[in-house]
Amino acid sequence: MRLKGKVAVVTGAASGIGRAIAVRFAAEGASVVLGDVSEGGREAAESIRSAGGEALFVQADLRREAEASGLVRAAMERYGQLDVLANNAGVSGGRTVVEADESDWERIMDLNLKGAWYCCKHAIPLMIASGGGSIVNISSTHAFRTQPNHFPYQSSKAGMIAMAAGICVDFGKHGIRANSICPGFIETPLAEAFLSQFADRDRRTQAMLASHPLGRFGKPEDVAAAAVFLASDDASFISGTRLVVDGGRSALQKSD
Repeated sequence: MRLKGKVAVVTGAASGIGRAIAVRFAAEGASVVLGDVSEGGREAAESIRSAGGEALFVQADLRREAEASGLVRAAMERYGQLDVLANNAGVSGGRTVVEADESDWERIMDLNLKGAWYCCKHAIPLMIASGGGSIVNISSTHAFRTQPNHFPYQSSKAGMIAMAAGICVDFGKHGIRANSICPGFIETPLAEAFLSQFADRDRRTQAMLASHPLGRFGKPEDVAAAAVFLASDDASFISGTRLVVDGGRSALQKSD
């Protein structure tokens, strides 16, 4: 019950990492507001309540500032405070810097980075009024160790790390902490869609597994466990940093 008495907003909470974070936050005692553009978030909230947790679903398109503001305000209106914001909503994909066009940039940046900014912009005053809080940005190892054809995705994820650092510096005096989690390859619906595009999926999967010293891919619950730590008082002196959750992949330098 490390989050008992806290109120948390989780974006992109209908499935994958976001849903795992919302479920884990609730299990740790938090009242959770789940935000997602998909109606699947409603079912996720109902599942939390069925398990004895406290949850509210708010449908929101975070590319629109008014909807992002409404999402975080809903936490204050329902529960009277806001203590934790987990910025998880995002899309992947991309091209090279040369091949990408303005629509690629806007599609990814508008949700991954601008949506997270909107949520932070409107959540921080509510957190200050609540006596402080913790912001957890779900970035990616692509922010510092990327692959071909991932622009502007990797730029959006690097921006999330930089934004958390700026929040740490600007609002630490108000009791606001901000950190980033950088997941590696996590078994989510997006990851499944990525693998399914390859005719030689089995060979590619085995090659990817060989790059993980722990011998497995990550699960959404692995990221959720890290998010609980950073959101909780156990991390009360941790701010402005990044936590890599990738099974050791970024530490491995292949000999061949």
